[in-house]
Amino acid sequence: MPPADPPAAHPSAAHRPRRPIGGDEIRELIDRDEAYDENPYGEPPLLVARYRASLRAVLATEPAEPGLFERAWSQRERDAYRAGGQATHRVIVGAMAAALTATLADHAPADHAPADRAAAAARPTRPCDDARP
Repeated sequence: MPPADPPAAHPSAAHRPRRPIGGDEIRELIDRDEAYDENPYGEPPLLVARYRASLRAVLATEPAEPGLFERAWSQRERDAYRAGGQATHRVIVGAMAAALTATLADHAPADHAPADRAAAAARPTRPCDDARP
């Protein structure tokens, strides 16, 4: 009996919704991109334009509204829900701002000395670093 087709190769795969990518997958992609900076071989996993697009996408988000359950909630519950969403959004945008404005030494992992980062920064940039999206 031949092996079953992988799910992605199955004709119905095009009709299935894509599984959302989570934080673990994003971290792994960023780790691969950092590894590419250390050993640039092949195509870079992420282009600077993708970083910019992802930051713009986060900045464009709005806190979620209560949705269908709003009618069953009191005004106080609706206000608390909205305030929590707005506070979460502010924390995320604040964390992005802090990360973007911090120095590279602030972000150096414990196993990388700042000198390692300086050497990496001295290397030529990727061709896409100067490209405009």
